[in-house]
Amino acid sequence: MKAMLSPVLMLVLAETEKGALWYFKQMDSAGMAVAVVLLICSFIGWGAMIQKWSDVQELRRRNHAFERRLRDEASVVALNFPRGSNLGPYEFLVAEAVSAVQRHKGRLVRKSDVTLCMGHVENAVQRGVARTMVKYEDKMVLLSSLVSGGPFLGLLGTVWGVMVTFGALTEKASIAQLAPGVCGALVTTTLGLLVAIPATFGYNYLLTQVKIMTTELENFASSLADRVELELEGEARRNFEAAQERDRLLRAAAPAPTAEVAPLPVAETPTALPGWEDAQ
Repeated sequence: MKAMLSPVLMLVLAETEKGALWYFKQMDSAGMAVAVVLLICSFIGWGAMIQKWSDVQELRRRNHAFERRLRDEASVVALNFPRGSNLGPYEFLVAEAVSAVQRHKGRLVRKSDVTLCMGHVENAVQRGVARTMVKYEDKMVLLSSLVSGGPFLGLLGTVWGVMVTFGALTEKASIAQLAPGVCGALVTTTLGLLVAIPATFGYNYLLTQVKIMTTELENFASSLADRVELELEGEARRNFEAAQERDRLLRAAAPAPTAEVAPLPVAETPTALPGWEDAQ
């Protein structure tokens, strides 16, 4: 293996006099400015891709870990999330749902109460999904801009180099006079492609991962809403049964009403003896 690499290394070292640095030295100031911008864009693109890939892996790991933990929980609405903690996407959705449920705590008795509470829960979960998707799509706009803008910056350097080359074309133009324009055109074109090609592959891969995570997030939100609704229906049923039992005990403990004795009717004293009118 070393014997095969040695000729290649010797060839590269032999061509160092006309390597990338030599082409940069031949460029004019405008071509160098475009090349420096493209180099900066290349470093930014690689950094954004590596950071975004790391974020995607970390978020997916936390989501799967929390989903496994949530299967072992007896009740979702009983979970407690401290304020200000760094929550993962799935944890954030559950925290939003629990916060909406807490506003109706102790008031769930009828089916209409559960329906009203679930409306607030679903709205809270949808807001959480929207905020999480914004977090998922972070840095994707930057990569998309590099994919679109890299070739155009390279084309700008190419056009400028061609203009410089044509400006140096005189009757007595030498290779030294044509070198800045030609080198600027070739170097900026190469750098533009080096910026756009990795960014294109990285953007497509990361966009696919973001779409997969978005689908998983929506599925989790749907299953979370179903589980919360079932728990709320169970709580409302227990509250209703407890209220009925409390009313029954109150009725049983209340004293029986006493029966009142009706007064005897008082006989009216006749104002005149019967037949008195006839006797008169």
